[in-house]
Amino acid sequence: MCVVEGEIMNNEGVILKKLRKENNYTQEQIANYLQIDQGLVSKIEKGERNLNLNLLDKLSYLYNCSHEYILGKSDVYSPNKFAFRVDEKNPSLEIVAKMNQIMSNLKFLKNLD
Repeated sequence: MCVVEGEIMNNEGVILKKLRKENNYTQEQIANYLQIDQGLVSKIEKGERNLNLNLLDKLSYLYNCSHEYILGKSDVYSPNKFAFRVDEKNPSLEIVAKMNQIMSNLKFLKNLD
């Protein structure tokens, strides 16, 4: 638990809100990507609800980070740096997540050498 703006929050909520804002996504975009209600995204960010494994996996792919980072158990975060054209007003988070997944798999394969 930590305190942000006078509220007690769990680390995962703080981290997810930070990641969402850094990537300029709205709660509605995240909710659509996760196929859940926007109110649930808000509750997760406030620490009122916990993530299930499916949501944790999807968010890990979207933000290109480990489960441990989202859960506040690791400080290691080095997102991929790549650019591709998207509709800036309504980016497809599914495409972003898949690109991150592909990049992570390529990094893994490179490290096998």
